[in-house]
Amino acid sequence: MDILIVKTSSLGDIIHAFPILPYLKERYPGANIDWVVEQPFAEMVKAHPMVNQVFEIQTKKWRKQIWKGKGWRELISFRRSLRQRDYDLVLDLQGNVKSALVTANAKSSLKVGFGRSTVTEWPNLLATNKRYNPPQGLNIRQDYLFLAQSALGDFSDVADQGIQLRLTEGEVSHYHSIVERLHQQPGLKVMICPGSNWANKQLSQETLHSFLHSIASMSDVYFVFVWGNQMEKEIGEQLRIAFPSNSVVMEKLTLPILQNLMGRMDLVLAMDSLPLHLAGTTSTPTYSVFGASSANKYKPLGATHQAFQGGCPYGKNFVKRCDTLRTCPTGSCIKDLEGQALFNDFKQWWQAMKSRV
Repeated sequence: MDILIVKTSSLGDIIHAFPILPYLKERYPGANIDWVVEQPFAEMVKAHPMVNQVFEIQTKKWRKQIWKGKGWRELISFRRSLRQRDYDLVLDLQGNVKSALVTANAKSSLKVGFGRSTVTEWPNLLATNKRYNPPQGLNIRQDYLFLAQSALGDFSDVADQGIQLRLTEGEVSHYHSIVERLHQQPGLKVMICPGSNWANKQLSQETLHSFLHSIASMSDVYFVFVWGNQMEKEIGEQLRIAFPSNSVVMEKLTLPILQNLMGRMDLVLAMDSLPLHLAGTTSTPTYSVFGASSANKYKPLGATHQAFQGGCPYGKNFVKRCDTLRTCPTGSCIKDLEGQALFNDFKQWWQAMKSRV
């Protein structure tokens, strides 16, 4: 089987689609799986051990240079490369106009995408010839998997044991030096990912401090603070002051190194964010906090992944994300959460999970 996946952005959504890969490989062990992705996110897809070839697109750049020779040449070169293989199956997991242009230009007699009631932008329907609407209430990962299962007519389960993203030669030595340093520290290794792209997806620093203090009082732990931007780094550094002998703020890590390091942790604690979804690709348990987005829709799947859902004081209901996620002036659904409430939920889940092991 030659299979093409069209999932161009964003990083979190791309990671949500990763469970399709072990499913396809289980059904067709010798399958050749290629992927089309926007160039800024290509590093992640290239690092996946089940992806063969990655086609990089730069739609923003091409739109700006559409009337210039270079833009046309790059676009034509991409199309020529894409059409060198005749695919048995094309899965359009993006569902918009941009992905429709890619899907339409791919060579295949079977092009699968979302149906009319679930597609993101209706013109995408013109590029696919088999369309399916995932049932309501599924996790986002199950939505994507449903398309592949429907295309193959096979809904049997595949146990997702986690993956290990490939490291470059330069990343290997850096990764092992980090692991060696952490191995020297006693206690459970708990990675803390305090940030998110949106302020209304983040706990207050006071609540996070209280939560971590309770965890530290329950067990011998070593906190590993990771960050993606300067603000998150400052949060980590401020929290480390409260745990001077049992915590560290890591240096800036590439995503493949971060994912491999997550696989060596005993627990990852995060908001609804890229780090949470990245941790969900490993076998490490996660505990996450959701407010203006749905834990049922976005948290990693399985009993080893627990999420706390904050409630809206304004009575808003949503299936995926609150429509005021970006504009709510208070973010009370997550900002007003108390550390003790989080800890009570965490402790009950953690003890129950440990008793099953």
